[in-house]
Amino acid sequence: MGSELYQAGLEPGECGEAWNLTRPERVRSVHAAYVAAGARCLLTNTFQANPCALVRHDREADLERIVIAGVRLARAGVGRDGFVLGDIGPLLISATDQEFSDWSDLGRVVEAFLDPAAEKAGVDGLLLETCSTPRALSAVEFIRRRVLDNDEVPILLSLAYQRRPEGTLVSHSGHAPETFARHAARHAVTALGVNCGREIDMDDMIEVIRRYRQVTDLPLFARPNAGTPRTDGGHVVYPRRPERMAERVPELLEAGVAMVGGCCGTTPAHIAAFRPVVERWNDRRRNEG
Repeated sequence: MGSELYQAGLEPGECGEAWNLTRPERVRSVHAAYVAAGARCLLTNTFQANPCALVRHDREADLERIVIAGVRLARAGVGRDGFVLGDIGPLLISATDQEFSDWSDLGRVVEAFLDPAAEKAGVDGLLLETCSTPRALSAVEFIRRRVLDNDEVPILLSLAYQRRPEGTLVSHSGHAPETFARHAARHAVTALGVNCGREIDMDDMIEVIRRYRQVTDLPLFARPNAGTPRTDGGHVVYPRRPERMAERVPELLEAGVAMVGGCCGTTPAHIAAFRPVVERWNDRRRNEG
């Protein structure tokens, strides 16, 4: 969503989540393009719709309105037959703070998704994404036990990883994929995923999923990005082309993902390239069954 909004005119440093209120037609157009490309699940445009991020744009008072509008726009885009996940990024008061350092702020975000005005449009679950410390596991448990107080709403958790100079694949906090996979179910995670990550390619994504699968039976998902962006003629360019990324999707499916999508720089063209690969996989599995 972020990279698509930049293509639609979002200025660097501008609050993209506020476009749910100020430029809803452009957010709606992004959703519509992904659905036309074959997406069956949309994320709300709310990645940084939280108090500690919105205050920097003088938008904290608009949090609930931004979330409610984000839910409605996504639901209108995908319809009742598709799925909508309420998107929650890591809450960081500053770059030096740990993730989700303020439980009250997190509670306010989740409660906004539960607002009757948002529930009328309806999310099918919540996604905590681009997380990078075990604190995210505690955040899921906090949401489940202290805010929702039930097991009915799916809560998906997606981690971001990086390669250390010596080649070790770890989260920002230095934890291996197995650490999160071993503890996810105990912390009430519904499905475990991987997204984004600087210089993380499809090989890395596949490795993470394989390592998850070795130690957990939870449903898994992957949202690779289209590479680390570079600037070309004033435009941000992501290097990984749709067809090349789609060639690797069968390996993600073989490794055990139940859902595949895209993160930074994955355009509707990427999803359109992924869709027939997934359909062929599904057809083959049905025939084998």
